[in-house]
Amino acid sequence: MNTRQPIQPVNTTAVLSVAISFTGNRFITGLSDGFRCFRTDNCLTTYQPRLPADGGVAIAEALDDRYVAIVGGGRVPFAKRNIVVFWDCVLGKEVQRFDFHEPVVGIQLNERWMVVLLRERAVVFQYQELAPKQQPTPPSSPEIDLGGKNSPSEQGGVEDEVIRAPNLIHSIHPTGPNPYALATLSGDLLVMPSQTVGQVQLVPLQGGSKRILRAHQSTLRCMALSDDGTLLATASEQGTLFRVYHTKTLDQAAEFRRGVDPARTYSLAFSPNNRWLATTSDKGTLHVFDLRPPDPAASPWAPKVFKDVRSVASAAFYMGDDLPHWQGGTATSYTTDPDGKKRKVKNDVLPLPNDPTGRPPKGVIAFKSRPKRDSPKNEKIVPATSKMDGSDDTGAVIYVIGGGSDARWEVFELRPVTDGLGGYGLVHKGFRKYLTRQFVD
Repeated sequence: MNTRQPIQPVNTTAVLSVAISFTGNRFITGLSDGFRCFRTDNCLTTYQPRLPADGGVAIAEALDDRYVAIVGGGRVPFAKRNIVVFWDCVLGKEVQRFDFHEPVVGIQLNERWMVVLLRERAVVFQYQELAPKQQPTPPSSPEIDLGGKNSPSEQGGVEDEVIRAPNLIHSIHPTGPNPYALATLSGDLLVMPSQTVGQVQLVPLQGGSKRILRAHQSTLRCMALSDDGTLLATASEQGTLFRVYHTKTLDQAAEFRRGVDPARTYSLAFSPNNRWLATTSDKGTLHVFDLRPPDPAASPWAPKVFKDVRSVASAAFYMGDDLPHWQGGTATSYTTDPDGKKRKVKNDVLPLPNDPTGRPPKGVIAFKSRPKRDSPKNEKIVPATSKMDGSDDTGAVIYVIGGGSDARWEVFELRPVTDGLGGYGLVHKGFRKYLTRQFVD
């Protein structure tokens, strides 16, 4: 009898993807057994449906509290990897389905557009109002009062609401190979990698000419637009330099150095009022850069590496303790050679749509301004009800979310240093393992 315990049980839930909603108030996780939505500010679950078919979701993007777009994935996907499902959380059902006949690697959503990223192109959908499906009218009967308040016409409800969903293909744009599903969307501006290494294309979706920007010499690894779409941050696969550009003029606004050792950039994010730029990498460090830095005091003859602008604050975030085969299954298996001998072979790590190496998602960043203070005298705090409330000058609240089998939500606070020396510091405020129970029985 085999009494050995598996290293990782096959029913262990793993987080395959993490994304911040368009509004910033929620984050959504694609799981090996569905998807789940959480509040960004306290990591409490807001929605966890039961899908029509059991299985994993490798891509999940949330528009708001009602609409999400999902793609199947994992060891047992709930749907084919080439199908995008647009889900209504209020009705608790699928409202649209698109089959692209090739694997989907990423999705971008806002209130006007849905962008589906394929391996070498992007398909842009426009929203339309979809009339609710009419239910068949039951046969009339003397015992049924069709004019009463129990009739369908008098009951109303969410089933009769007009559904707004992506339904019309607006445009298709080539990107070249895009294995990391790089794209960022703000308003009517879509930014993606160009067909040339190191270049990005800025596509106005409401008319206008596409523009090309040479951001880096090597392959792009990460990019992000500010909330108002005026600034673009990029990082290459080297992960040592981050560049910020004005989207209107394509002029470089800033260049920041993380370090000299290469690193894999996980996430880039602007603060709500464009004062701060935050980034995470596989070094396990959260860096915050000031977009309004003082004039450099270094000697003009010093090497460039000493004159580069570095982060004003940094802190370690949790990288997790995930096994190589964190999605489940065993690392090795046995096969039989033609001569009848058994041989031990390594099992490949299952890739993710936006990461061919199959590494778990880590370091996804969300910003919120620090609460306003009524006056310097009484220091009365006025809570920030949205990420745009408050002022970036007083710092910011930064959330860092990781996935995998050891998923964790963390909150940091960027605040001015009060020791008389000036500057800012990062304070780790707490964390939650959001796959476990959130309340004690």
